[in-house]
Amino acid sequence: MKIFVIGGTGFISSRVVEILLKSGHEVYIFTRGRSKKRLAKNDRLKVLYGDRNKFTDVKNAIDRNNFDVVYDFVAYQPSQSKICIDVFKGKIGRFIHCSTVSVYMVSGELRCPITEDQVKQPLMNYWPRNPFGMDYGIHKRKCEDLLWQHHNEKIFPVSMLRPTFVSGPADPARRDFFWIERILDGQPLLVPGSGDFAFQQVYVEDVARAFLALLENPSSLGKAYNVASEEMYSLNEYLQKLSQLLNRSPEIIHISQEVFDQLSISTHSQGDVFPFNTRRTATFSLEKIKNDLKYQSTLFEVWMEKTIDWFTSHQSEHSIGYENRGLEVKLLSLYTKEKNIFHSHFLKQSSG
Repeated sequence: MKIFVIGGTGFISSRVVEILLKSGHEVYIFTRGRSKKRLAKNDRLKVLYGDRNKFTDVKNAIDRNNFDVVYDFVAYQPSQSKICIDVFKGKIGRFIHCSTVSVYMVSGELRCPITEDQVKQPLMNYWPRNPFGMDYGIHKRKCEDLLWQHHNEKIFPVSMLRPTFVSGPADPARRDFFWIERILDGQPLLVPGSGDFAFQQVYVEDVARAFLALLENPSSLGKAYNVASEEMYSLNEYLQKLSQLLNRSPEIIHISQEVFDQLSISTHSQGDVFPFNTRRTATFSLEKIKNDLKYQSTLFEVWMEKTIDWFTSHQSEHSIGYENRGLEVKLLSLYTKEKNIFHSHFLKQSSG
């Protein structure tokens, strides 16, 4: 098949491109050219440059080519999905969109395990600290809505995946590395809240294979699928398993969520800190993807060992927020010694 990939150099999309090429497809990637990711040379791979936010750039990139499939990995605004509809409607055999479980997690009420039909649940009140990204989830939901409005199996057949936290070697979000680096430094770990809420990650290679399975399975037309690990852990359980793989036994200190949210270290301008603190249980049904696409996830121990090896061998920069690690440890020491004073100080600030 001749396949057009919007993105193609990102964490997930670069792996999808590699799998598509190994499967014998002809792949055109459309990118701004800013990524440092370099794909291996291949006669069936062509790189096209342009801005996916510009209709003319996308239209000129496809030129007179007829593509069997389009993958869109970088649609974050409905205006971006609208450009794809305008360019590709009536000209392709499949349109495959990368969505996210965040489309559920901006809802007020959910039933776990979360099934694909819960995407229309009413939005919660605006919550800036939503760990799944409030604006991100709202905009991705709008992208989905627009694509489904135009879905037509003859002229614009849509399918999509909704991954949860995607992890693995070279993850640019460095969520696992946040905890790996802290466990390895031997200092106590700060865990916000109880650490008891269940969540699911997903190995990046499992996501990439699922995107190929969508392409190869006609029954996926007009459907969206959750994609996550079959294993689910609380943050406490995750840290226990991660510590075992690192052969360490860190001291874990819990700080109430209310107090933690008032600490300067609880947020960071560069991205997630204290990741997987989901603040409510977030588990996802995999029944649909297992039935339709014969999906199976890789065991945590298998992919996490690879992730640990990559980050400890290749990561040259610290994890997000590690420049505040000294303050983090100091706050933990103060908290354990003067818990009552610590609580009353921040609760007083909150009420004031």
